[in-house]
Amino acid sequence: MALNLIDAGYRPVKVGLGERDFFVDFESDRGISLEEAKAFAKNRRVEVQVKERRVKYNGVEFEVELEPAGEARFIYLTNVSTHHPDQDRQYVRIRGVAFETEEELKRYLDWLREAEEVDHRILGERLDLFSFHEEAGPGIVLYHPKGAVIRNELMNYMRQINSSMGYQEVYTSHVYRAVLWRISGHYSLYKDKMLLFRQEDEEVGVKPMNCPAHIMIYKSRTRSYRELPVRFSEFGHVYRWEKKGELYGLLRTRGFTQDDGHIFLAEDQLEQELRSLVEKTVEVLSKLGFRGDDVRVNLSTKPDESIGSQELWDRATGVLRKVLEEVGLKYLVKEKEGAFYGPKIDFDIRDSLGRWWQLSTVQVDFALPERFKLEYVDRGGERRRPVMIHRAIYGSIDRFMAILLEHYRGKLPTWLCPIQVRILPVTFENSAYGLNLMRELTSLGVRAEVDAGEETLSRRVKRAYDDGVPYILVVGKREVEEGTVTVRGRGNVELKGVNVQEFESALLKEIGERSSEQIVLLTLKGK
Repeated sequence: MALNLIDAGYRPVKVGLGERDFFVDFESDRGISLEEAKAFAKNRRVEVQVKERRVKYNGVEFEVELEPAGEARFIYLTNVSTHHPDQDRQYVRIRGVAFETEEELKRYLDWLREAEEVDHRILGERLDLFSFHEEAGPGIVLYHPKGAVIRNELMNYMRQINSSMGYQEVYTSHVYRAVLWRISGHYSLYKDKMLLFRQEDEEVGVKPMNCPAHIMIYKSRTRSYRELPVRFSEFGHVYRWEKKGELYGLLRTRGFTQDDGHIFLAEDQLEQELRSLVEKTVEVLSKLGFRGDDVRVNLSTKPDESIGSQELWDRATGVLRKVLEEVGLKYLVKEKEGAFYGPKIDFDIRDSLGRWWQLSTVQVDFALPERFKLEYVDRGGERRRPVMIHRAIYGSIDRFMAILLEHYRGKLPTWLCPIQVRILPVTFENSAYGLNLMRELTSLGVRAEVDAGEETLSRRVKRAYDDGVPYILVVGKREVEEGTVTVRGRGNVELKGVNVQEFESALLKEIGERSSEQIVLLTLKGK
């Protein structure tokens, strides 16, 4: 393809490999369409030599990331985009796949159709939720407005959970002096994943975790036993320099948001707090569709590289084990897979495809309070060392969002959907009624929109289903005259002549309860 571009007067700069495709970059001031790109996706035999990852053809030299292997007789292009290597140049990137036989291409296209239903990367692009860009860098995600809605709904739910458990939300910076990371132990035990640099003759580091900052807040004044437990929460954005080959959509990025929480407490408060955390984690996972045999609990013990004495590790591991047994949860022991500062309970969930993902975590830490010399004043006026719990119920909001997208195949529960109701006027004459419905729903806090496009009603219905909209309201002449709506839900369920107020009441109940079921359909069908 690169040689065909050269023959057409373009200047390719690179041929490389993506996660599951190839790409060709060429320099151009204007973009091209996918249809235009297809003109260059033609197989022909040309003898070229690859020397030190460079190819020269007709006076144009470009980089190659792969060695030629086989004959790419059947080429299928998937995408065309643009990016900027610097402020003065624009590259056009053509992505595609190539196979030696038509049968191999057919198998790939069959797989692609199946993947479009479950792969969160494909769903995210199709539903306009998020994107990754060459200029921004590998593993750096940009959330679009609809993706931000899902993130915010997940955070709002966790804020409600945190408030019910007595957390105080904080906000902390992204960059700290290296001395903080030396005290915490991250500098020596987590340095390979940290972004460290020098500024004005001082070394600083971008945070891979939020705990040292929360420790600083705790340490900002003298604490009394009467205050304990002190619970801080934060939707903290952290950065971990994962290897390029390990990056995978939202499941593994270099920047992500944790629903982080840290509790500072006396040791005799530990069991009760851990029990509450474990029970709440099970409750939240169940609410989001993961329960029973689809949740697996692990107890992870001291790794080879760690901080703190063996005696502290034994005490921390013992209390975690006791809480799991008292709550009645079956668990597996994962030897040497704890955090470097303490043992932990991890919750793995199984998605609709049978895959397991590690999400929630609860960690007991005697070591960091010791390293940071944390204290509280006990009942007798003596200074004591508190214990620390690290917890994240979602784990990473980004990863959790990816798993939800794949688990529900893009058809998220109504409360999470960027668009909860789409109104389809049958004809232009019904548009005013549709707009009034939208305004009424929006005033109730429902995310609603009108699609009064020129396409046929069936095409607009299909688009709404493809967009993952849970409720479609069809309004025609009859609905306008009767002041009703026709409700269409998932699974091609259709209910005609529905009273608008009854629909709104059932919808608000479904959203308010954060149900994973379509309560509206169940309620209205029962009337």
